[in-house]
Amino acid sequence: MANLLDRWTYRTTPTVVFGRGCLDELPDHVRRIGDGRVLVVTDKGLVEAGVVQRVTDELARGSIHAEVWDEAEPEPPTVSVDACAEAIRQVNPAVVLGLGGGSAMDTSQIAACVVTNGGKAEDWIGVEVLRQPGIPTISIPTTAGTASEVTGNAVMVLPDRSNKMTVVSPYIYPRTALIDPALTDSVPSHITAATGMDTFCHAAESFITRRATQHTRQPAADALRRTLEFLPRAVADGSDREARDQMSYACLQAGYSLANAGVILVHGLAHAIGARARIPHGVANTVCLLPVMRLAAERNPTLMAELAGPLGVSADVTGVPQRAQAAVTVMERLVDQVGLPATLREVGVERAWLPDVAAATLSNTRVVHNSPVQPGLDELTDLLDGVFAD
Repeated sequence: MANLLDRWTYRTTPTVVFGRGCLDELPDHVRRIGDGRVLVVTDKGLVEAGVVQRVTDELARGSIHAEVWDEAEPEPPTVSVDACAEAIRQVNPAVVLGLGGGSAMDTSQIAACVVTNGGKAEDWIGVEVLRQPGIPTISIPTTAGTASEVTGNAVMVLPDRSNKMTVVSPYIYPRTALIDPALTDSVPSHITAATGMDTFCHAAESFITRRATQHTRQPAADALRRTLEFLPRAVADGSDREARDQMSYACLQAGYSLANAGVILVHGLAHAIGARARIPHGVANTVCLLPVMRLAAERNPTLMAELAGPLGVSADVTGVPQRAQAAVTVMERLVDQVGLPATLREVGVERAWLPDVAAATLSNTRVVHNSPVQPGLDELTDLLDGVFAD
């Protein structure tokens, strides 16, 4: 981990608004960004749930005209992002508003940049490839998991579905993030569990990356503590407002760390698995979390032992290997509490895919280089095989 006084860069969304009921501030933030219509990028589920209507009503209250593009897809393929870019061109909005989980927000952010940079979405995969800012965006999350509203990373699935790849750029950040925990109140239990585990993975992974600093570890540690306490409550009782509010805040904190310290092999594996099996990102992360963290505890126990404190491991547990293992035990307990699948077979992965999943993961060099442990192809394939039907 870099020293706090070493050279480092910290980025986030310029304006972050947090709090139950803060959706009522939306018209003011739109007007500060642009004068004209708004295109809301979302999905049909949120239209049917009435969430989109709540947003467009707020905009109408401020005399702001909104049009809706509700074709955002889960685990968005590049073709869906390109379709969104075409919708932006047709509407010519002053502001593009991404409303939903990570898929809708990522789609809106990449598509807004495609419009100004030209070409196709796939052309802009990579780090710092975008040449100029996109149409201004606002992001409003309706789940507590992805933190797309405060990161400069947006992902999409390649046309051959071999992997999920990332557009990384300061231009991906929205101008404003509006985080109203009330929008998560109606999220079903299984989605609450999956998105909450995505928050946990962001925090745990970014805490032990090679780019971690004291500055990024502070919000990560806070997110870990809150998730351990409040995610099981939110899963058990969706009407628990305190748990909902706390998980939205944990997601924000984990997002700050994720955006600046990055993630490790857990996410690398999850991207390759999610692209093929078309499963929710949080579910894929959950399946990959424990095998990667067990490997890290074995190969780099000193680093993993540093996770023990934020995970609430008692000071009575002494010794580096013991604290590293205790950190893994806490994670195992959380996965059991939220009731998500723990094997690859359960989520629809075929054993024949495993070598390709491992190879696709290792091709994501940004994640691999950021990881504290770096297994080779055969070892990574064996790791996957070990959790295929464990």
